[in-house]
Amino acid sequence: MNFRYSAVPLEWQTLYTRDHAYRNFGRYARHYQYVFFAGLFVVAGYIAARAAPTLTQFVSSSLGASIETLAAAISLAAFLLALLLAFVALSLVRSRAYQAATAFFADFHQPSEGIDPAVVIQYRLNGKFRLPHPFTPLFQFRYLMVRDGGIVKPDEWPAWMARTLGGPLLLIIYDGYALYLERGNRFSRVVGPGERIPFLEWYETIRYVVDLRPKVREDHVRAWTKDGIRIDLTIRLECRIGDPQKKDPEGKLIFPFDPLAVKKAVERFAVRWPTCPEEEPEEFTWTDAAWGQVTSVVPDYIGSRKFDELFAADNQPGPIQSKEFDAEIKFALNELTRAFGVYIIDFQVTKVEIPPEVEHYQKEYWKAEKQGHMTRIDGTTKAYSIEQIEKTRANAQRDIIVAIAKGLQQNNTGQFTEPVLLSLSRVLDRSLRDPLTRAYLAQESLGALEQLQKYLNDQHNAER
Repeated sequence: MNFRYSAVPLEWQTLYTRDHAYRNFGRYARHYQYVFFAGLFVVAGYIAARAAPTLTQFVSSSLGASIETLAAAISLAAFLLALLLAFVALSLVRSRAYQAATAFFADFHQPSEGIDPAVVIQYRLNGKFRLPHPFTPLFQFRYLMVRDGGIVKPDEWPAWMARTLGGPLLLIIYDGYALYLERGNRFSRVVGPGERIPFLEWYETIRYVVDLRPKVREDHVRAWTKDGIRIDLTIRLECRIGDPQKKDPEGKLIFPFDPLAVKKAVERFAVRWPTCPEEEPEEFTWTDAAWGQVTSVVPDYIGSRKFDELFAADNQPGPIQSKEFDAEIKFALNELTRAFGVYIIDFQVTKVEIPPEVEHYQKEYWKAEKQGHMTRIDGTTKAYSIEQIEKTRANAQRDIIVAIAKGLQQNNTGQFTEPVLLSLSRVLDRSLRDPLTRAYLAQESLGALEQLQKYLNDQHNAER
């Protein structure tokens, strides 16, 4: 069949259509019928050519008629009889050939129970012909429906044929799914949902049914910090094939698909070999590939930091318990998974487990840190209280001294009793020695008080 692979992903959906199928397989079926009828006429003509002269001579001698009169009629009758005999003989041969082909087909492909190889052979050999509109449903191709995570009616022969042999089949793909097609065990194209319904070509087979809906995986990751402490994380990962920012231009698909992203994701598949000889190898899917990046990025992040850097410090949540950590890991994962068409939608650390002994010491350390922090707060509070009390006392002393100074300046007698002079002198001595009082008095007030102190001392000495 004339089928050319296209390197342009936008052309994959309509690279092969129903019109191509009618044209190609109708021509194939016509060639097959042409050969049959050509062989039929050749055999009938040969038989008639060999038998007509003998029959003409026999009939002519028996009836006494002219050979020329009977030759044409006997030749036509001989041809028609030979044609009938040849048709019967070739039909028997074709029937035996079908039986042999069916037996060989069953032995070679070993289809599952319930699949009739004769039906598959007849469908692929006879082909379909395009007829006018009223008769179109009589010669429609069979279809294959993809939804609910796989092929609908997977046990019937169209599904088996699509996976083993190929088309022609109409592919009805629901929103959220795509098909990865191969041709000769090599990539052919990726098709998906949309108004442009794809068609499976003769040699194309369905290799994978790809689910485009977001996938969620929750699993455990074990890592060691820079200072050798083990941390067990429970991580929830949500991912999908194709960039979630890209929307369907026509707005008719909830899960628009990117054919190139599907191709990259499927080709990321690999085979995981078992660790035990008795186990079977298993397929490594694109979700496994995305999770494999998690098991690489998260341990690297944790291994580059010490335990105290990851958890609470200075009474603030550590990086591993913050949204910033989730966003940073998500960005790093997308940088890696984008190469094979997978995008991380959400990344969350749902649970963190550390060794019990480390957890015990961690709680004791945090308890001591909290106690020390409370002690610092209490000390600061007490210091502030003492400072306010002393400040108030200094303000009161300042007011008293200023009032005394003003009273002395207004006293014209200049005579004081000895107790008054002694008390005033002591008050002034103590106040002027107090640094808080000196701090809250203006420079000129300090000078006046010092002169007053000298005056009081002189008066006190004179009274003696």
